Amino acid sequence: MELKEISIQVASEFDAAKLAILAENAFRSAFAHLNERDNIEKYIQQSFTEAQIKFEIRDSASIFFIARIGDIWAGYAKLHQGAPPECVTQLPAIELARLYAQQAYVGCGIGSELIKTCVNHAKKEGFSSIWLGSWKENSRANAFYSKMQFDIVGTTSFVLGSEIQEDFVFKRSLL
Repeated sequence: MELKEISIQVASEFDAAKLAILAENAFRSAFAHLNERDNIEKYIQQSFTEAQIKFEIRDSASIFFIARIGDIWAGYAKLHQGAPPECVTQLPAIELARLYAQQAYVGCGIGSELIKTCVNHAKKEGFSSIWLGSWKENSRANAFYSKMQFDIVGTTSFVLGSEIQEDFVFKRSLL
């Protein structure tokens, strides 16, 4: 697929409604076929409502980046400043809390551009490392993070509805 140039913008609270739709659709396409429907629906209702996204955008510890191709919102990333798991020892560290592309754009460079933007932002803000959690069953994403110079440094749990899943913790040095 030949694409126009990818542009990245910082999300504002005025983007919350459209970002909530993008976030829900991207999450559904990535995980709905791999998990129980009730767990997916519960997580979506907690995480991807317009009100929740607006709340997260307003949080000074978070920043969202939207990847666009022309007028199309093709993907997004969220960085969040919070306490990392104990296995992330290169501090200060910032979490890449979300990284998603619309299914039609997976493999088209959206993720790479968002990672570059997040890494540049984290460096500019003085962080020594960036970390993320990725479901152990998500082999495509895990291979992508390895390709993007992230290393597995541990594991953590992730609650999806009534299920507790195990995630790899990936870290990338910014020094």
